[in-house]
Amino acid sequence: MGAKGSKKIPAYQREQGTRSAKEKKGRTITFSLKEVLPHVEPGQTSKEWEEEGLLSLLYERMRFVSQFSCQEALQNGCIKRYTKVGYPPNSEFKQPKHINADIWAVMHITQNSKEVVAGYIEDDVFFIIFLDKEHRFWPMSAR
Repeated sequence: MGAKGSKKIPAYQREQGTRSAKEKKGRTITFSLKEVLPHVEPGQTSKEWEEEGLLSLLYERMRFVSQFSCQEALQNGCIKRYTKVGYPPNSEFKQPKHINADIWAVMHITQNSKEVVAGYIEDDVFFIIFLDKEHRFWPMSAR
């Protein structure tokens, strides 16, 4: 039998349940499209990517990756940072003079896809510069 005189504790008070408060997650990575170069050979425009169905894949990939912190995205391989050489030496893209990034990065639009976006990371923001459907930003050497 329940005690008639006891009051029920309001649901918003943690003492009632066994669940603890969720830990506050740190900053997650965000993406910026403000520096995407409109059309730089051999890259493509966002319109070309849209026509080929790649823009929606990029959007979904950005939504997925943005649940992680920058460090987590790098550790789990969602984003690859080129730390040893700066700008890729064999890149078919000309390095933009107005961008002072020392460390460049790429993100595949699907797991292990040929299509990538290339840019740099600063303060947990991935600034996308190039849309590269042929992986020419850092071409793979022939084996």
